[in-house]
Amino acid sequence: MTFFEGIKDFLKDLFNPQALIFKCIYVLLLAAVVIIWPQFTIHQKALGLTEYQTGIISTVTSTVAIFYPICSGIIGDKVGNFRIPMVVVSMTTGVIAFLFTWVPVGQSIVLNASNATDLIYDTNSSDPNKTMVEVVANKQALTFWTYIAIRTLFAVFQGATFTLYDAAVMANTQNSNINYGYQRSWGTIGAIASSYLGGVIAENTGGFNEIFYASAVLHVATGIAMLGVKIDFKIPATSLTKDLLLYFFKAEVLLFFGAIASAGMFVGYLETFMYRYLFALGATPFLIGLTVTVGAPFEFVLTIAASYFTKRIGYVPLIVFGLLAYGIRFLGLSFLQDPWWVLPLEALDSVANGLLNTAAIMYCAVLFPTQVIASFRGVFAIIYFGAGRLVGITVGSEIREQLGHVITFWIWACVAFVCAISYYLAFTAMKNHKSSNFSLKDVHGREETRNNEKLKGISNDAFDAITVHE
Repeated sequence: MTFFEGIKDFLKDLFNPQALIFKCIYVLLLAAVVIIWPQFTIHQKALGLTEYQTGIISTVTSTVAIFYPICSGIIGDKVGNFRIPMVVVSMTTGVIAFLFTWVPVGQSIVLNASNATDLIYDTNSSDPNKTMVEVVANKQALTFWTYIAIRTLFAVFQGATFTLYDAAVMANTQNSNINYGYQRSWGTIGAIASSYLGGVIAENTGGFNEIFYASAVLHVATGIAMLGVKIDFKIPATSLTKDLLLYFFKAEVLLFFGAIASAGMFVGYLETFMYRYLFALGATPFLIGLTVTVGAPFEFVLTIAASYFTKRIGYVPLIVFGLLAYGIRFLGLSFLQDPWWVLPLEALDSVANGLLNTAAIMYCAVLFPTQVIASFRGVFAIIYFGAGRLVGITVGSEIREQLGHVITFWIWACVAFVCAISYYLAFTAMKNHKSSNFSLKDVHGREETRNNEKLKGISNDAFDAITVHE
């Protein structure tokens, strides 16, 4: 595909009425999430939660993320037409977003030799024998446990919404030749507007309740729009476990999920500690929201371009470029002194989200048939948002506690470079080893016709638009 053919293909999709609903839903869904996502850790600080507690919260949500994506994916594949469950999950996410406004604000006090005597008893407590330290500790505990319960529920239902909706789009990609990258790119428009709006609202109101209200409304609106998604062509899976095992233990699939786990580690650490790090450097809620707004236009362009690049060079090189971008981003963060200089680095985040994630999801649509696509979208989420993110938060948190932010960024940069190079070399070695079994594919990178969707090989457009058969 030439550049001008790519532009023509994009414009054709733009005016395709069948694809309009997918674009609208991605705008609403990404807006619902991104309006609050960059503000989460700052909101936790405003509630009086410590940086250590922030790490615990992220660890818990990542642990839970190991289980719910595959559960929602299996339900989707077993049901077949999972439109109604998808709608219900999205609307429930909106209700949970509203519950964040009910979290009580905790307190923190510092005792020293000059004020220790004055803070012995809390005169506002109903129990005259209870010290202020005990009262504050109780309030802190209430805030922490209330927040972690709501945050976990939100992660479960919001993640399930994404899993099911991405699976619906991927199924339509296979059934109706809808281009996933073109649909997903429009979600970036919602992210651009909502991230900026979220930062402005939080800074001008001095609070966060309004952005949670907005997220709740947007999630409900997303659920209503999902009623227009067509999935009735998807038949329920009959031998799901057998099909999952058949595809999962292919060498190409294992390498792919290894790369995705690496990306999940980097995302886990960045999402948990980068915003707190910027806040410590003097960043405001407005700047925090602006980090997404600045990177989003680049992500929009790269998400659209991902379809062009995958047909030119394949999926694996784009994933490798994304991993390298994480390494450069970590290095850049380690040298920050003025938090505003983070904005140029956020363009690199668009390489990860615009290229790596889009190419990875499109790769899934090639690797796996429609009957198990929801389950493998769940597996993708488990590895990326669950296991990978959990390792990144847990290991990164321990390193940060011992060595500080800067050295931790250096270490993660080295890990990112090693992972990128290792994935490239391992895939190249596998390709060369199996070269005698490779057969030419359509030059446009389209998937070969499956015999009742039970192809026994692995489709692969990685470097030469070729297919591996085992």
